[in-house]
Amino acid sequence: MHLVLNTKFFAELDLDRLGAAARTWGYDGLDICARPGHPITLENADQTLPAAHRRLQEEGLVCPLVTAPVDFNDPAAPEAERLYAACAAAGIARIKLGYWRYREGDDYWEVLERAREALAGFCRLSEQYGVQSCHHTHSGSCIGSNCAGTMHLVRGFEPQQVGVYPDFGHIAFDGEDLAMGLAMVRDYLSIVGIKDGCHVPQAEGAEPARVPMFVKLGVGSVDWRRVLTLLKGMGFAGDLAVHTEYQFDEAIIRQVGYAEEKPADLEEFVRQDAAYLRGLMGEVGIS
Repeated sequence: MHLVLNTKFFAELDLDRLGAAARTWGYDGLDICARPGHPITLENADQTLPAAHRRLQEEGLVCPLVTAPVDFNDPAAPEAERLYAACAAAGIARIKLGYWRYREGDDYWEVLERAREALAGFCRLSEQYGVQSCHHTHSGSCIGSNCAGTMHLVRGFEPQQVGVYPDFGHIAFDGEDLAMGLAMVRDYLSIVGIKDGCHVPQAEGAEPARVPMFVKLGVGSVDWRRVLTLLKGMGFAGDLAVHTEYQFDEAIIRQVGYAEEKPADLEEFVRQDAAYLRGLMGEVGIS
């Protein structure tokens, strides 16, 4: 398994400098965010992504996916095909899609059907360009907020075209047994999202009394030894994408694509997360 660093909070660094920094922090490569304000965007990906990926490869770094903006959910938008074409030209195998949202009072099954219609369009792009479309489990009112909900979305599509991207920090908040969830998505499992979280107390008298918060790995509610043991037992040899989201509270994390400011102590926590994972991987017997 490779550890790759999501570039969400490093928009000010070009990918050459970030790749070099990621290596010193203990990572094997990058999960490149193609988002506004980043070196790679939907508008320039066709011009910048192939050369950037080639330079990363020359430095021995991997890039298993590109993370699109959170509203990247319309396959008919011109930027959608442009990003798939750019990833194909660059030799990047996956795109993390945006999200489809449920709003209170909606008919869930109607929202799901519209999301599946859109996903079918992304599948056509995946088939055309050979780049897999990946759905990420995001807690809150997102379609596919855990593995069970994700299977409502992806079941029946071809796994070569659609991959599931379980994120155990989000699953810790919305609830699901780890083994059961992974068993559900086994045939679609493509890449794994790494973040940790727990419920922390609010000020006295606040409602609810506790709210979710992201924290560094090993401090939250995720049983990482069990996660890695389960992945090894499944024969999963894919990549682990570390998202570096720390100490944000409920009011922020339930907003998809929430944060502009950096978490405090970002670089030190990034190092600690890599070291923590490497240590557990060694103990579990994962190379």
